[in-house]
Amino acid sequence: MTAPSPPDGGGPSDLPSVPVAQLRGHGDGPIHIVRFTADGKYCLTGGNDRTARLWNPTRIDPAYRPPPPSSNASADNTHGAFVSSQEYYGRPKTSEHLPSALPMQTYADGHLHPVHCVAANASSTVLLSASDKTILATDLVTAQAKQKWWGHAGRIECVACIGGNADGSNNGGAGEEVYASASYDATVRLWDARSRSKEPLMILEDAKDAVTCVASGQGGEAQIITSSVDGRLRTYDLRMAQLLAEDIGHPITSFSLASDGASVAASCLDGIIRLWDRHSPVAQMHRRKRVFRKLHSSHKSENYKVECAFASDDRYVLSGSECGAVVVYPVDLDLDRGSRNDTSTASAPEATILRRHKGPTCSVAACPQKARPWLVVSASYDGSAVVWASAEQHDCIAYDR
Repeated sequence: MTAPSPPDGGGPSDLPSVPVAQLRGHGDGPIHIVRFTADGKYCLTGGNDRTARLWNPTRIDPAYRPPPPSSNASADNTHGAFVSSQEYYGRPKTSEHLPSALPMQTYADGHLHPVHCVAANASSTVLLSASDKTILATDLVTAQAKQKWWGHAGRIECVACIGGNADGSNNGGAGEEVYASASYDATVRLWDARSRSKEPLMILEDAKDAVTCVASGQGGEAQIITSSVDGRLRTYDLRMAQLLAEDIGHPITSFSLASDGASVAASCLDGIIRLWDRHSPVAQMHRRKRVFRKLHSSHKSENYKVECAFASDDRYVLSGSECGAVVVYPVDLDLDRGSRNDTSTASAPEATILRRHKGPTCSVAACPQKARPWLVVSASYDGSAVVWASAEQHDCIAYDR
């Protein structure tokens, strides 16, 4: 049994471009979310079947058996009214069957509604998930429930484990004993994992519309960063008790921080991903818009919450698309150089378009390991989740014999 063949042609050795495996096991309906664990060894998904699942994306399920050669590509037909990537771009996509990645664990207890968000803590021992308005903390290994919280008035859109490092330290930050949840009710709530109290530690109520994403500052910073449909990216400095709000001018559906936390990419509902340096002095806030770099034209984002993510080496920004594609934009984070100070929507960098999904691809995740910037997983409303690798690393998946 061999891994899928790489496409013809070359390209950067770390450019994700080849589908190498598929995550099979969720029931019918969309896979809403995909995330890597902090150590980059495993990935998590949340689906419409009211389960979260843990996978090893680079090992093939020993029970996997390829379909007989007579199988046709009928499964590649589009679902309902979705416009597939092959129709949108006018080029066919491969119908090669992908092997199944190894399922590790299923988390069903406590999920009474579809699972729209998942996250793992810094030590990769706790799963944080949300089902409608309820947050659950579950032991990642044993699948036993640890804690449950509720209180939001709208569906939870994002969860995060704030602060912490793989060794359990928090560098003086918020500490990974604090969990954050962002909701349609325009609030972010912070929860104490060490307490049995069901009351939040703090409620952040500055957003004027749904809060779509929440994350902690990189490198142990005592910061909480949020994005909202009101078009603002907010940074809460917990040490200084200060709030810095940046008005992007367009509804933000998700954001991603570069590995050093210095740059941010924000996916907006006008179909543009905006990149800028978030560490510019406050006194120069009025100049922020001059350092926007805009990535657009190769993905579609108008009606769905489409995510973007930096690769671990910060050389690429990955994006889903409503047409089903995964789009890989090359980026140069030296935003202060030359034309990077221009806000015009002039030619975006040439993107690599990956076609496999048939429905909107709304969630993408990049492996956080510095040694594996070429490893990416995407999840789609068509119920599929695909593992991607570079052409050079297309044989990275291991087969148990």
